[in-house]
Amino acid sequence: MRVKINAIANIIGTEELIIIPITRNGDFVLALNFYEDVEGGRLARFVLVYDKFGEIDYMETIIRGDKVIVTAEGIEEDFKKISNLIKIDKYLKSNRIPLFVNISVLKDTNINERGVKGFINYVAKFGRIDATKVRNAVQLTIEENV
Repeated sequence: MRVKINAIANIIGTEELIIIPITRNGDFVLALNFYEDVEGGRLARFVLVYDKFGEIDYMETIIRGDKVIVTAEGIEEDFKKISNLIKIDKYLKSNRIPLFVNISVLKDTNINERGVKGFINYVAKFGRIDATKVRNAVQLTIEENV
């Protein structure tokens, strides 16, 4: 996946979510998140996390951060690779993905957040994900426009 990050970006909100890290490129972590798009939903989406302090390991992590939207290429191809490794019934088909900045790694979560409920819905249907299955399954290239 190739992600383009603009020098100036607007923060569009704060979100709490559970992520499964896939790969790292410097301070950026590409992760998988399940989002409750409709009640009971579990829409898979890629998220990018700016982890400047190296707090995120390759395991399930709960984060809260400010959300910015960035453009990405190769999303569908990468979802095909991931769905060969774990069960994904539907995913976000868009060239825009959320980038989370100013993150905090949390111990507990607010289960009313859509990025948390989608994960809970996924686990209820398919069981927990073995994060080692998706580790480095796709490549991440960052292009920062200054």
